Amino acid sequence: MIVANLDTWIDRINSNDQLSQAQKQRLRKQARELANNKGRLSADDRAALNASVQQAVTNRPTVPNDGGSGPGPGGGGGNSTAPGPGDSQPPYEAPPGQEWVWNIDQGWILQDLSVTDPDPEPEPEPDPTPPPDTSERDNSRRMARDEFRSVLEGMGFTTAFGFTQAEINSLFSSVESWIGDGWADGYDGGEKLLMKFRTSDETKAIYQKRFGGMAELASRGMAISEGEYINLERSYRNVMSNYGLPSTYYDTFDDYARLIGAGLSVDEVEQRVVAAKQAVNPLVAAELKQYYNVGDGDLTAYMLGLTDENGLKLASARNQEEIRQRGRLGQIGAAAERAGFSMDRSYAERLAGTSIGQTIDPFQMETLAQLEGTFDRSRRIADRETTLAGIDRETYDQRDALAAAFGDQQATLASEKRAKRERARFAGSGGAASGSLSVQRNF
Repeated sequence: MIVANLDTWIDRINSNDQLSQAQKQRLRKQARELANNKGRLSADDRAALNASVQQAVTNRPTVPNDGGSGPGPGGGGGNSTAPGPGDSQPPYEAPPGQEWVWNIDQGWILQDLSVTDPDPEPEPEPDPTPPPDTSERDNSRRMARDEFRSVLEGMGFTTAFGFTQAEINSLFSSVESWIGDGWADGYDGGEKLLMKFRTSDETKAIYQKRFGGMAELASRGMAISEGEYINLERSYRNVMSNYGLPSTYYDTFDDYARLIGAGLSVDEVEQRVVAAKQAVNPLVAAELKQYYNVGDGDLTAYMLGLTDENGLKLASARNQEEIRQRGRLGQIGAAAERAGFSMDRSYAERLAGTSIGQTIDPFQMETLAQLEGTFDRSRRIADRETTLAGIDRETYDQRDALAAAFGDQQATLASEKRAKRERARFAGSGGAASGSLSVQRNF
């Protein structure tokens, strides 16, 4: 309001071509002083300015013009009492920085503008209100950004822990945006930024990739902090390393997510590791070592991977069916060796591939008991048929008794033929024996 009011009068003063430059500057100063002192130009102020403008025009000195014989604005009379420039004009345009001024004694003279305006327009006073100081806030935000970035890297959000560079770039770009929006103001160690990280559409998938067990815990009505989560991972890793499990079974976030999501304590994990080591039958271990060149740690990991109570799946479907198949072969090989059969991997795979072999669960005591009974019966059959094959001068592989027990049709037919020949021989020898006895009895 003040500015518009004042500018209107300054424009009016500047547009009055009847005033000298010095007069205009003095009137502009007068207008500004009135506005600054009272806060606005009142009606009285505008009237005072009007009068000043009119007075400045009326009081300009005049001189006789070239066509008159006496003093006066247009010559011809001398009615004017104040000689002035009249209709005469300066001889040429004033150079920059100067203006023509009429002197009653000297006529038109050039004078510097700085001289003609002894009271120049003052420079506007600076605003007493200083601009807001943002340097402290910006410095605080930079410190928060650097500290929170260090926190995230300490949690494992780096390419060294399996995150892609694109994921890392996306994460820190989001953090930068949150800090710019004020989420780090009054930095509290990163709690507000972590809250954004967990829930923001741009970053929650990255968070869940790192802390996959959190969602499962929440579904159980449980919750822990990221720091507690990391401490559990560290403790699990120490247990499994101390008991010789291969590092491949605890080298990814998913390995720990299953244990944490199941709500297992460190002591429970250790108990399971010990139980798994004790459960590995030496004969099974020997067969698995022979078939797959695995060590004791791998065997324990197999057992853990298939001991699935309460969500414990350490072997992580690497792949679960493959691990189960290996366990099945190991149990078949161990049962074969226990029953006195030689067994290599290809023959064990042949038996495991049968419909009967597929029913064997190497980690269920019921099916293992059935397996041992099958091999004991096969042992007796193999011993008998070895004798029969010798009588018939046939080549015989004792493992054919196992093949027949596991449903191999060819082995079953060969066994039946030997049994028929044996019955035929028994029938013939039975008649001879009867006759001989009869003779003897006659004796």
